[in-house]
Amino acid sequence: MLAGLLALMPLAIQAQEVTATLPIPAVTQKNGNLFHMASDSAKGKPALLQPLYWVKTLIDSSAVATVDRGYIEQPKRSWAIEARTTLNQTTLKMTTTWEDPENGLTDLWMKSKNGLSTSAGLWLGYRGYGFGYSKEFGKTSGSTLTFGAMGGSFGINLRISSYNSDMPDLYIDGQKVSSYDGDDDRLDDPVKVRTLFLDGYYMLNGKHFSYAAAYDNSLIQKRSAGSIVVGGMYCHSRADYSTDSNWMLTLLMDGVGKLKFTQGSIGAGYAYNWVPARGWLVSVMAIPMLTFYNRTTKYMYSLKFSNPHVEDWSDLTQDEVLDLLADPETKVLTVDEREEKSPNKVKLNIDARLSVVYNFDRWYVRVYGHYNQFSFGSDLVSGRVTDWTANASLGFRF
Repeated sequence: MLAGLLALMPLAIQAQEVTATLPIPAVTQKNGNLFHMASDSAKGKPALLQPLYWVKTLIDSSAVATVDRGYIEQPKRSWAIEARTTLNQTTLKMTTTWEDPENGLTDLWMKSKNGLSTSAGLWLGYRGYGFGYSKEFGKTSGSTLTFGAMGGSFGINLRISSYNSDMPDLYIDGQKVSSYDGDDDRLDDPVKVRTLFLDGYYMLNGKHFSYAAAYDNSLIQKRSAGSIVVGGMYCHSRADYSTDSNWMLTLLMDGVGKLKFTQGSIGAGYAYNWVPARGWLVSVMAIPMLTFYNRTTKYMYSLKFSNPHVEDWSDLTQDEVLDLLADPETKVLTVDEREEKSPNKVKLNIDARLSVVYNFDRWYVRVYGHYNQFSFGSDLVSGRVTDWTANASLGFRF
């Protein structure tokens, strides 16, 4: 897909007049006629370029084939490049409960997060189809790859993000015992978290409401309108802290050293595009989701202790074991990986986002926020992933 977009760039530059005067199909245009129009545009072109002209014309026309041009406008310039800066906070919270014969039940929480990360990157797209890449800077480490495809009545987004958390927040019965923001004794092997989000939406009022106008500026909303939205979402996330040096975290999480969960959700909600003045757009969307597929896989480990001065650890008292754990000659290994899968659990979720856009000539500015929360769990470990993103973009059409 990226190769095709890049290959189209010189065509877009050389054929601005063709793009500007492209006949826009009427509201009643049928898809079959769109394919004929795409085929006609490719006639007479070099054989190797005919598929590119066919795809180009189809994308240009299909985005506005059924829209009311009094509400939605298509910019004449088809390509856009954006400089993006992003604030993001992703938190993975895991909870387990210990049963102490003397003190009863003890709750332990572990929160792995990327801090308040700041990233910068670029996005390149053609008529709502584009790729972006951002890299975190500052004290955090991580990256995000995005892909978007948006048409007249639909939107699809893919985001793959990863980060390392070198000091999780730990709570025992609600009391914080370590802090990401305050502790200087960082982990030698950070907790590695990787998440894939895929979501898609269909607008029932695609004639008057444009999702693309709010989130990639390939269309422009001229008058206020709203729409019922049907959407689906897929999330796959993993957290891995199973290295030998993190044996204490594995012990505290009741032997769980790595965790994966996968969720699939569907739902319906509402979105509204408000145009307070020429060039401005404020867009709000909220979709309650039913998570019908919810699977968690835990990777369990045993701990193996070794010290050249100890032959049988079973004969030692608890205080002696604690003293030996402080001995530099003591080695602790995480061994005997075992996989356990939890049964499917149906849950409720929510997908919400807000966007503010201003268009002027070839340039546009967009600020948007996006919030997701995913819950997972089993008998040993339960928790949730919360993810919020605030993004500011400066775009240029060409």
